[in-house]
Amino acid sequence: MVPPASSAEQTSLLDTDSLPRKKVYGVADLTPLAVSEAGTPVVALLDLRAGDVVPPHVTASGLRLLTVLQGNLSWGDGKKVDQAVERIYPAGSILMLPAGVYHWAAARSEDVRIQLVLLDEAATVTKATPGRELRP
Repeated sequence: MVPPASSAEQTSLLDTDSLPRKKVYGVADLTPLAVSEAGTPVVALLDLRAGDVVPPHVTASGLRLLTVLQGNLSWGDGKKVDQAVERIYPAGSILMLPAGVYHWAAARSEDVRIQLVLLDEAATVTKATPGRELRP
């Protein structure tokens, strides 16, 4: 994986093509970028090829922030894939997915790349508040 920040001497480009991937949901490639102490991904890339559909599923814990990095993501909430209710999210879109929500994703016409970030829901404000000051 990625070396801890304290061991890095300078900013460097991460070659994501050289990182290990695994197939998830039978169609998508998951590339972990950072993992928890337990070894589960907390930041990852999810790649779908044109025509891939990730079947409906639910995540048990954590708030997920999804950023569409490439392509147009077709997204639906629910336990059954229904293309008629899918929403299209172009590159640059950011989605917030709480635990326990059934959903599916698809790359209907082109390859799609998503960055997934898993946050601890107990320690996370889930909606930005206008006028709220954020401090580093």
